[in-house]
Amino acid sequence: MSRPTVALAVSGHGFGHSVRCAEVGRALLDRGARVVVRTDAPAWLFPNAVERIPSPDWPLDIGVAQHDGLDLDVDETRRRWCVFGKEFETRAEAEGNLLRQYDVNVLLGDVPPLAFAAAARAAIPSLALANFGWDWIYAAWPNFAAAIQSVQAGYRQAERLLRLPLHSDARDAFPAFKCIEDVPLIARVARRCRSEVRAELDLARGATVVLFSFGGFTAQGLNLEALGQWSQYLFVVTPPLSTYARALPPNVVALKDTPEDYVSLVSACDVVVTKPGYGIAADCLANHVAVLFTDRGPFREYDVLADALPALGRARFIPRDALLRGDLGPHLERLLESATAWTTQPMNGAAVVAERLLRETET
Repeated sequence: MSRPTVALAVSGHGFGHSVRCAEVGRALLDRGARVVVRTDAPAWLFPNAVERIPSPDWPLDIGVAQHDGLDLDVDETRRRWCVFGKEFETRAEAEGNLLRQYDVNVLLGDVPPLAFAAAARAAIPSLALANFGWDWIYAAWPNFAAAIQSVQAGYRQAERLLRLPLHSDARDAFPAFKCIEDVPLIARVARRCRSEVRAELDLARGATVVLFSFGGFTAQGLNLEALGQWSQYLFVVTPPLSTYARALPPNVVALKDTPEDYVSLVSACDVVVTKPGYGIAADCLANHVAVLFTDRGPFREYDVLADALPALGRARFIPRDALLRGDLGPHLERLLESATAWTTQPMNGAAVVAERLLRETET
């Protein structure tokens, strides 16, 4: 096989699934592979050379319905799965036909169950990439038995799970996968230096810069005007949060567009304020950026990341009500005064996963 084709099937829930698969895509392109992606996430998250498989009239994955970056909608998630589950087999057949049309040799799914059922119908191998499965997330909520059954039916058709760090060690965390293979952390490293990014965005060189990052969502009720009382900090907001900004104090910068090289923006900041998800957690650990995090509702991954972040880098919890009313000053002060021993664990997971996928095409 001269040039294998690898399909990335990526959940559109948040940006974490996409940014780590985009890194795998870059590693595959560097190794001469053709890469196609089937996802509901924005195209700008992926390298330009990655071809996009057109989306049919349905989502690839349900994930979790959200009101905003901090509030989940469990009932709406259940309702969407009731609809999705009824068409699961029909859609798997159609998705399998798409994989055949694009001459895909192997599929990497992060981690929509429909993708693995489609790969089985296309008679190609599939591997999962994840630090959690949707069945584990849904198991914490009432009346999700039917959805869990559909999720696990899809996961059982994957050849193996490439398990990322920042996962739960609970025995019931990955019950449906036939084989589990641990891989290193996938993290993005800034391509541009801190001073260059600050100058380009007109961020004061000597300021302590604090970035709000909620995975492409807003944070309803966040009082940006109240941040004016903390004049020793320069706060940065990006879309969609910045689109709601009105009469901001001079120490709040609202960017009109989200930089495509978002990780370089992260690296140019001193602190990221966020709800913890894999993508932003990995970016901050890789670039040694402190994290001020709050809870994100009944989402089981939160507990894993809330424990891991302070152990692996500089991180501190802020109660949600304090965050929303803009009472960040005392928490930022304690965070920045804390001692830090940054993790030294390997972060070459993208290269490891790319090599693993290419070996699959040789068998």
